[in-house]
Amino acid sequence: MPESIKDVNSCQDLVQCAYSLNGFEVEVYERLLETGPVNANDLADQMGKDRSTVYRALQKMLTCGMVLRDTRSIPRGGYFHVYRAISRKELREKLESCVENWYKKMQDALEQFGSADAVDL
Repeated sequence: MPESIKDVNSCQDLVQCAYSLNGFEVEVYERLLETGPVNANDLADQMGKDRSTVYRALQKMLTCGMVLRDTRSIPRGGYFHVYRAISRKELREKLESCVENWYKKMQDALEQFGSADAVDL
């Protein structure tokens, strides 16, 4: 993962930096784009990883809005979750918004830089 914004050189770097994701989590997103809706067990099998590892990645991406979760009923009772990735277009829009918000915060910080109101420095 890029350690700072100056280390961002690719789309993957931007996604990782914006949402504090690691390479595996981005790989899970990419796999979801390829496969379409899938449950965590099947995705873990496809990726050759432990279900709990894939589940943690899905939960993290669910929190940041890169993945959506649908609940499906089992005919004999119970339910399971199916996960799907948002489209690349939707992700781009989210990233643009994130970058714009970051830029505004940096502009606001720069306006206060060196002023008597500045708490730090």
